[in-house]
Amino acid sequence: MKKAAADDGADFVDLYDRTGSNMACDGANRSIGGLLENSKIDIFGQQIPWYAHPNEMGRDIQAKHVATKVEQILNR
Repeated sequence: MKKAAADDGADFVDLYDRTGSNMACDGANRSIGGLLENSKIDIFGQQIPWYAHPNEMGRDIQAKHVATKVEQILNR
């Protein structure tokens, strides 16, 4: 994806470099929800599992990383 973005002159935000080493087994400091751990997403009265996707901490880490990149682009 990074190469494709560069080939098209677009900026790329590598989220994996911030959360790639964080696993669902990292206890309270993890930024990935467990495979079958319920998230806070409720669909038709049922919470769905994280399915190993970013939890609230992971979302916040990624959002900060993206916001930093956007600021860099706007301040060019």
